[in-house]
Amino acid sequence: MKKNHLCLIVMIISLIFLLSGCIKIDIKIGVDEGYTAFLSYDIEMDLEKIDIRYKERIQNALNRIGWHYQEENGFIVELDIENNPSRLVMTKRTENDSFENAYKSLESMLTNENITPFMTVDMASDNSKQQNRYIFKASTDISQIIQLSNAEELSPVLQEEFINAIETGEGTITLLLPASEIISFSHQVNILYHQAIMAVPLSYTDKTELELTGVVNINADGSPGGSIHEITHELTKYRNLTVIGTCAVLVLLLIVVLLRMISKNKR
Repeated sequence: MKKNHLCLIVMIISLIFLLSGCIKIDIKIGVDEGYTAFLSYDIEMDLEKIDIRYKERIQNALNRIGWHYQEENGFIVELDIENNPSRLVMTKRTENDSFENAYKSLESMLTNENITPFMTVDMASDNSKQQNRYIFKASTDISQIIQLSNAEELSPVLQEEFINAIETGEGTITLLLPASEIISFSHQVNILYHQAIMAVPLSYTDKTELELTGVVNINADGSPGGSIHEITHELTKYRNLTVIGTCAVLVLLLIVVLLRMISKNKR
């Protein structure tokens, strides 16, 4: 993993803790029900207690980060540094026409060293017309990212405070992927409206790992479906409606033929 702006984000986070501020960072990744792949950073900071000189430096740094992610990496950036808490939201989205393409788009994002929050990524999928099976594995290690930052350039006292500050950090990585069923997982997963949701606490001292193996059943219109039972039920209902419709047409044709025969006989 190269030195990138994620290292600068980590540095800013640690300095905010060091200066008695508060911060919350949420990272969201995945594929939504419309097959749009996304990666989002949501950073919220309470800078009220920070000295005005440091506050301005932090705000300027956040502004530079937002500009870089927007101009160089195609993120949509929302930055609010006028109010407290300050907030920086950066989101990259790629629309796709299928789960297979969306999964590939997500993999492209998460293996891009300029924007990924992960140090290792292993993604694979097996796709058919009715079903997609996928394996997602990824890990990050903030302690190693710290080593890639400029922490070693601080004075010994500040460097110690830096490490102590980052160890108190909090954060969450949320993975969202379409799913009809889950085969295996590393953390608790909830399925809501055919969407698997895994929220993992982001550790600043140990490796953070995510693993999810799932199945997406595909409806006839190409949208993510439910369980095999639900899809079979829908197909059975569709076939029954087709049979009923066909019988109704045949009955109408028979009635028309009979009416014509009766009409001829009367003549």
